[in-house]
Amino acid sequence: MTRVLEQAAPAIPGPHRPGTVVVGFDGSAPAWPALYWAAAEAVGTGRRLQVLSVIRWPQPELGGLRLPPGVGDLDRTRRTATASLGAAAAHCREAFPGVHVTPAVVRGTPVDVLSQLAMESGLLVLGASGQTAAAQVLLGSSAAEVLRRVTTTVVVVRGVPTHRRGTAGRVVVGVDTSPDGDRALRHAMAVAARRGCEVVAVHACLDLPLAALAGSEDVDQGRLRADGAALLAARLLAVRETYPQVLVHPVVAIDHPAQALLDHAAGADLVVVGRKGRARTSGAAPGSVTHAVAHYAPCPVAVVGES
Repeated sequence: MTRVLEQAAPAIPGPHRPGTVVVGFDGSAPAWPALYWAAAEAVGTGRRLQVLSVIRWPQPELGGLRLPPGVGDLDRTRRTATASLGAAAAHCREAFPGVHVTPAVVRGTPVDVLSQLAMESGLLVLGASGQTAAAQVLLGSSAAEVLRRVTTTVVVVRGVPTHRRGTAGRVVVGVDTSPDGDRALRHAMAVAARRGCEVVAVHACLDLPLAALAGSEDVDQGRLRADGAALLAARLLAVRETYPQVLVHPVVAIDHPAQALLDHAAGADLVVVGRKGRARTSGAAPGSVTHAVAHYAPCPVAVVGES
């Protein structure tokens, strides 16, 4: 049964407690891969799945327009959303037997509702764009704003990975020396273990001396790679014992971290990045590497926060 709630997030009781996977669903084409990704994550982790449709109402921008009858009818909009969510929940139960899914229609501002539920649940899954996304927009405005606001883990889903028969999937993760980087690595290993994937652990050597950046000093790429390999090996050592079944491919790149990750993103099941990494920016906004990967990766991206 689909619940219909008239208030925004603070009035929503129940299953979006910590440990619940929350997925935003608006019935658009990009919403379906996000729904299936969230359902698989819920089943794999033994968590409940909350499928949420947010109705933004009222819509004053529609006033005075000569729209077809019913476009400005809240009851009709609610019924349409409820029917769409019911179908989505039924598909989830059929495709993922045993999943505990609760659909709910909420009246409020999508970004506000989804941001609050992300903070409360610890894991929010979104499609990369929604019903209003133009082809040239790589990350929808709602998804981008949610990523800017929240500090917990958000997965933005675009693309559907395809595997050749007999091959494992891939989880790509950016590894650095920050606490966010360590959280991202643990998240990537856990996902790979659950889904039977291999991990490509990418460390980009970015700490070049000023003289090298100015072009007045040659870069010893061999030394940079050796230092990067040592750092990466030390980071991986801390997680290999917990996930001995996961095959890890370490990669050291002398490149910008975002580009290094995007080079390995094609065909991946997931790219995992820390929210800020080594960025020293203030506030909740993600770092530049995370921003670039979330916008340009052709596959699902997990932005790992503090939960």
